[in-house]
Amino acid sequence: MYPPLLTALGIVVPVSLAGLTQVAVIRLNWLRGLAAMPLDFGARIRGTRLFGDNKTMRGLVVMVAATAAWVLIQHAFLVGMGSNEAALPAFQRLHPLEWGALAGLGYVIGELPNSFIKRRLGISAGAAAGGGLGVLFWTIDQVDSVGGVLLILLLVWTPSLQVVAALLGITLLVHPLVALVMFCLGLKDRIG
Repeated sequence: MYPPLLTALGIVVPVSLAGLTQVAVIRLNWLRGLAAMPLDFGARIRGTRLFGDNKTMRGLVVMVAATAAWVLIQHAFLVGMGSNEAALPAFQRLHPLEWGALAGLGYVIGELPNSFIKRRLGISAGAAAGGGLGVLFWTIDQVDSVGGVLLILLLVWTPSLQVVAALLGITLLVHPLVALVMFCLGLKDRIG
């Protein structure tokens, strides 16, 4: 059996690199046509958008494609280093582009419920809530995407509780650190 920490890292690393790729695409203003296409297609409930302007087709396309690409690179690296494919976690036995696309889709899906709830509470896209609600949403923002990845990967694999715990632990550490680095480099407007 593959160690839980390595299994978790096998998920977190390509998804995190895809997230950084997404930030670069946004900052370089690539795929502008897709950026103008909201995932909610402008749909509203009581006058408020379902997800807001920050959830776009560009994000969906880039996260799915970039995660698939980073997974392919990771797979080539692992095989090149002599990893036995039969010893890899079950989801990694899928074609790398397949499970990478699933993980990227899961990442995007995982963020949607949080965005939906924030819009219902009148919190603008990209804005932070104040007070205790802000702490709650900050925490959810750190783990919502990994929850989506796990949910989608359930189609092909059931993780152990140790893998889930490792994923949450790594995500709660890495996500804020990456956000801090990106903020310091001027790639993000805020850390949370």
